[in-house]
Amino acid sequence: MTLPELLELNFNSYSINDFIAEVNTIADKMEKHSALKDFPEYFCPPEKLREKATLLVQLRDASASGDRDKKAEKMAAWEDTKLAVIMNGQHITMLSLHRNDPNILLNTGYKLKQKHIAKPTSSSATDLLAETPGLALRYLQSGSGPVVGAFTVIITKAKNRASTELQMSDNPSDESSWSSQGIYAKSRIEYKRQQSEKRLYFRARYHQDGGVSPWSQVVNILVL
Repeated sequence: MTLPELLELNFNSYSINDFIAEVNTIADKMEKHSALKDFPEYFCPPEKLREKATLLVQLRDASASGDRDKKAEKMAAWEDTKLAVIMNGQHITMLSLHRNDPNILLNTGYKLKQKHIAKPTSSSATDLLAETPGLALRYLQSGSGPVVGAFTVIITKAKNRASTELQMSDNPSDESSWSSQGIYAKSRIEYKRQQSEKRLYFRARYHQDGGVSPWSQVVNILVL
């Protein structure tokens, strides 16, 4: 039995500049990930990933003049860094499967492997994945008016008890800024003690039988 492909771990089509940026993004996300604190021996921690990315930058620039030796060093370092990133991704996959917690796969810097349902269990499941959740944002209220720094995200209840993945960003034009808020069965999520006078953006999608729906329209709220 092979390890399920839950994360996108093929980096062969990346240019060296795109790959360096991806490595730094993964390192930044890993550093903040609550499930990635104690690393096994084979795992490359965030600071080591950044060192590898820095070395790649140096070798990229040094080989730009056509120096064959530096180009060979660059290619060797590139392959070494790819292997480190792939092994980290496989560890995250194994940890998610071991704990039976798909949330571990989220907000790691890796892209989720998109699954397509070849044989849907029912037509209702197929119909669901053609839809997108509806989102609404409401300020939390008290007797004296809106509560400072608090609001509620209201998600259209999914059909067939499908779960909903929610993401938040403060810069929606930057795809890497979107962070997972979790996968929920409930339809109301409260936020409290948020930074005032900051605009936050949200989007959501359904998860059902290994497939996902398109992302919803982005909604935003200015935190009071």
